[in-house]
Amino acid sequence: MPRRAARGFTLLEVLVAVAILGVALVTLLGLHVDNLARLARDQRVSEAALLAQGLMAEVEAGPVPELGVERGDFEERYPERFPGVGWEREVLPTPLADLQEVRVRVFHGDGLVPTADDVVLVYYARVAR
Repeated sequence: MPRRAARGFTLLEVLVAVAILGVALVTLLGLHVDNLARLARDQRVSEAALLAQGLMAEVEAGPVPELGVERGDFEERYPERFPGVGWEREVLPTPLADLQEVRVRVFHGDGLVPTADDVVLVYYARVAR
């Protein structure tokens, strides 16, 4: 009686398939974690941009602040909503006598060292003389 060839997978084939599946799952999990980190960063930058626009709208609507630098946080305006987020407004003279440059920067942390998450808006305001 001739012996029939065994059908099925060998243990080696199963181990190779499991190894490939494991590498694929670990790679996909790493991509997912990276996407979550990018999403969190994008949310921080979007919030900073909206906060900077709000600060700049105040400059546009009201009188131009005095020359110099002001710093603060958003705790008074939005209690406990944006912890660790600060702002800096710098008013600089320009070569034109009736024009001033206003720079608004919103940052996370202490703001001493600019980071990629910082948002900076620049506005040129006409000063009434």
